[in-house]
Amino acid sequence: MYKYKNIRLTDNIEEANCVTHSGKIHVDDVISTVFISKIIDEVILIRIPNINDKNLTNKLVYDIGLGEFDHHQKNRNGKRENGIYYSSIGLLWKKFGKEYLEKIKAKNIEKTFEYMDNELIQYIDATDNMQFEYLKSKTLPDFVKLYNPNWNEDISEDEAFINAIRMADEFWNIYIKHAIAEVEATEIILEKIKNCKECYLILEKEMPYKRAINNSNNKLKYIIFKSRREGYDIRIVDNRIQFNNKIIEEDINKIKKLTNVNDLIYVDNRGKLCCTETVEGAIKLIKYNECV
Repeated sequence: MYKYKNIRLTDNIEEANCVTHSGKIHVDDVISTVFISKIIDEVILIRIPNINDKNLTNKLVYDIGLGEFDHHQKNRNGKRENGIYYSSIGLLWKKFGKEYLEKIKAKNIEKTFEYMDNELIQYIDATDNMQFEYLKSKTLPDFVKLYNPNWNEDISEDEAFINAIRMADEFWNIYIKHAIAEVEATEIILEKIKNCKECYLILEKEMPYKRAINNSNNKLKYIIFKSRREGYDIRIVDNRIQFNNKIIEEDINKIKKLTNVNDLIYVDNRGKLCCTETVEGAIKLIKYNECV
C-alpha cells in the first residue's frame, strides 16, 4: 500500500488505527491526517465510504461517522464566536493543538495556538464548511483539491491522497515554523517598543513587526532594520504619514544633498520605504523627514 513518512494507507480495517472518508480529496481530511501524524507515532489509515457495522475500537475516526472529530451532523459540531464552524482539523486542533506545541517545544504555547487557529485552521474550516464569506480577504486554502486525479490520468485515489499528503506535510512544517517565529518576534518587538523613547525603533535584523505594531499603543512612526539586500531599511509604520515629497520625487543624488544623507541607497516612490548604508544615515533621514 501507499506510504509517506509515518503515514501508511491500508485496506484492512482491523489493522488501521485511523479512519477517514474515501472519494474526493479535500484540504480538511489531508491536513487532518498530516496533523495526526505529528501527534502519534504511526498513522495506519483506512479510507472508506462509510463506517456502518465497522469495529472502530481504538481507532481515531475523523471527517466521517458523525463523531467527535466529524462535522457533518445536522447541527455540525460547534462553531467559533466569529461564526466559523469547526471542520475536522479545527476539532483536532482544538483538542490536541496545545499538546502538539508542547511536544515541539514552542516557547509561547497559548499565543502560538491562537495564531495557528486565527491565521490558518479556521480558514480551512470555513472552506470545508463552504462559508466562503469568511474567505474574502484570504487566499482560498483548498489547494489540496488539485491533487484529485484528473479525468485523463490513470492514478488511484490512494496514490493521489499520498501525493497530497506529501505536499501538505511540507506546507505544515513551513507554516508552523513561521507561526512560532512570528509569535516570538511579536513578543520581542513589543518589549522593545515599551522601552522606546524615540519615534523610531531599531531592530538588529528584519522581523515580522506588523502584529506588534497593531497591538501597541506607542506612537511609533518608523522601524529601522538590517536589510536582507544591503544597508538598512527604514519602514514607515504609521499609516497617517509618509516620506516628504522632496524625498520621494527628486533624483537620488539631489536627495542626498538636500538631506545631507550621503549614504542613501534607495527611495520608494510610494513614500513608505527608504534604504541607507548605515543606521546613522537612517536616523538622519528620519530626523530630516520629521522637520520638513
